[in-house]
Order: sequence, then C-alpha cells, then structure tokens
Amino acid sequence: MIQVRRVYTPKPGRGELANHLKDLQGATIEGGFPPLSVYRRVFGPHGTMVTQQEWSSIADYEASRAEVRRTAAITEIFDRIYPLLASTHVTEVYEEAG
Repeated sequence: MIQVRRVYTPKPGRGELANHLKDLQGATIEGGFPPLSVYRRVFGPHGTMVTQQEWSSIADYEASRAEVRRTAAITEIFDRIYPLLASTHVTEVYEEAG
C-alpha cells in the first residue's frame, strides 16, 4: 500500500480552496478512483490544505494519472484550483513499511 499526499498552499486571501477540494473529493469517488481525504493544515502557511489517498501500489497510482487527466469532472475542478495556489501543489508518496 502507498499513501499519496498532496499539499496545496493558496495565495493570500484565496479562501475557496477548501470548497474546491471537497468538490474534488466527490468527483474522485464518482470517477472510480480511491477515496480522497481532505485536511486543513494546523501549523504552517495559513490556509494550506492537504489531500491523502491510498493506493494498492505505486504502479496502480502511476497508471491512474492518464485516466485522471481524461476525467472531465476532475480536470474542471483543477482548473478552478490552480489559479488559487501560491505555487504548484507538492506531491508526496509514502510506502507502507513492511
């Protein structure tokens, strides 16, 4: 199992990020992808949001990237998210120790 975590830091005053990530949460499930958890970071830059998603393997995650980009409901939400960000999101992948 792997955990894919993405960290989104908005430009100051761009409070819509949480709502768009909640929309993404629903679109992800509707698109047939693993559920997405959405968190608000407590410490660090103000308004930073984190998503986390569990995948069975890095290969499955990598294979999904092209499919995600072909899912209009998801790409439409990212078109709303990207203009709000101070910089591109950061993707971290954690592999289960075992």
